[in-house]
Amino acid sequence: MKKIELLKMPHIDGYQLNRNSMFKNSKKLIHGITRRGFLKNVLSATAGLTVIPTSLVNSTPRSTSNHEVNKKPNTKMLIEPSKEIPVYDEVDVVVCGGGPAGVAAAISAARNGAKTILLEYEYCLGGMSTSGLMNHMGPMHDQQKIILGGIPWEIFQRLVSMNAAIQAIPCPPTDNENYWTAFDPEAMKFVLDNMVEEAGVKVLFHSYCVGILPKNKKRNGLIIETKSGRMAILAKVIIDSTGDGDIAVAAGASFKIGREEDGLTQPFSLLYQVVNTDTDKAIKFISQNWEKLKQDAAVNGEKIPSHIGQSFLSPDYGTFSIREEQLFFNINHVSGLNGTKVEDLSQAVIDARKQILQSLRFYKKFIPGFEKSFLAATAPLLGVRESRRITGDYTLNIEDVLKGNKFGDAISRYACFIDIHPVIPGEKQKTFVGIGKMTPGVSYDIPFRCLLPANVDNLLIAGRCFSSTHEAQASARMMPSCMAMGQAAGTAAALAASQNLSPRNLNIKTLQDILRKDGAMI
Repeated sequence: MKKIELLKMPHIDGYQLNRNSMFKNSKKLIHGITRRGFLKNVLSATAGLTVIPTSLVNSTPRSTSNHEVNKKPNTKMLIEPSKEIPVYDEVDVVVCGGGPAGVAAAISAARNGAKTILLEYEYCLGGMSTSGLMNHMGPMHDQQKIILGGIPWEIFQRLVSMNAAIQAIPCPPTDNENYWTAFDPEAMKFVLDNMVEEAGVKVLFHSYCVGILPKNKKRNGLIIETKSGRMAILAKVIIDSTGDGDIAVAAGASFKIGREEDGLTQPFSLLYQVVNTDTDKAIKFISQNWEKLKQDAAVNGEKIPSHIGQSFLSPDYGTFSIREEQLFFNINHVSGLNGTKVEDLSQAVIDARKQILQSLRFYKKFIPGFEKSFLAATAPLLGVRESRRITGDYTLNIEDVLKGNKFGDAISRYACFIDIHPVIPGEKQKTFVGIGKMTPGVSYDIPFRCLLPANVDNLLIAGRCFSSTHEAQASARMMPSCMAMGQAAGTAAALAASQNLSPRNLNIKTLQDILRKDGAMI
């Protein structure tokens, strides 16, 4: 039997390539992927693989989810053989993840002269704003004035011009119908397609970023899985807008998950759309017959879903729409799971769909107005509010948010309240959570350092995985804020590529001047 040398590599939650990766003939790449990076495609080609007992591997997996306590650990590991893969392209900037942050990053990078590729595993851009059916934006204002310009504002105004969004206006968070600005997710798909095409961005759908190429400790490319097979993309600068910080972690970045005290994150939600509902009839019935509804449910041995109250179907209860016949629901919660674990994500969508079905049956059975309604869609993409938060050169914290702190390296600003959904069902929220805690007219800065993973070069992060605490992320995770971070990351990446610098070494004033020229409000 051929002697096999065991690979001893540190365990990470993410993808990582063997440090012995190297180039050959400039158009082919030889790589040896680690025992954690090959799992997705190794099962389709097991010939020649060696099975290694877990006990022989120098690794101690971490558990950050209560769901994993009783899970049987893996007992076998495999090593994937080295092979040649084609280099698809060499670019200035590659953006991994086409959600709100990623699409803004790609547009801004291309507009600023960078040859840019955007990678997305769904078949549309927009992430939660499209595939996730999250049809309402977080605030673009500080209750008194608009504070977001640039690409976030441009995207929204294109929707407004199509009669596919309600105009954003400054207002207090108690005005739910205007504080959260509703839009049409289908229209968003067309808007984003047009904007990346106009900017000259190359988009690859159905593309999974599964590894990062190291060379002299500098990140200069990605390994991707596509319908065409495995390929490499070489780039001067990489932007991680995966939401989970997958690429940053593969590059060696540190991270945290969940609350400091227990590591638990905000719950997941799966949005859904119901049509053909007589909303006025349903609202009138519930408001006038709440006690009767509770009695009828009790007599029939039914439990009223926890999201139904006397104000059901108002924006207070997570239902938003720009058309009377459509209702988008953002109300179910799946708690106690980890958004970086495949088993947890799988269980979450199953549990969420069960909740949706139970709710629909209750609506139709007990609430007049739902007689002719039906489920039009459940989101293809699970709503994950929080997973990894990459540790950057600066970590935005709760005091920064509540006090409206300003920074010399600001690249965007925001002002949403601390929106933490109950981490544990029924748990009492902390005093700083919820509406009424942000001072009207005050916004906080997001510094450029929050987009720079500590001790990692040539890589930027943008979106909900940016460097922040659990509490600060609960404000800044909103889609307009993620877009603003994305615009800054894309601009910085283009500037760094043009100057052959690491983004960390950019002149911050030059970056800020370009952002202001492009409409950003900083």
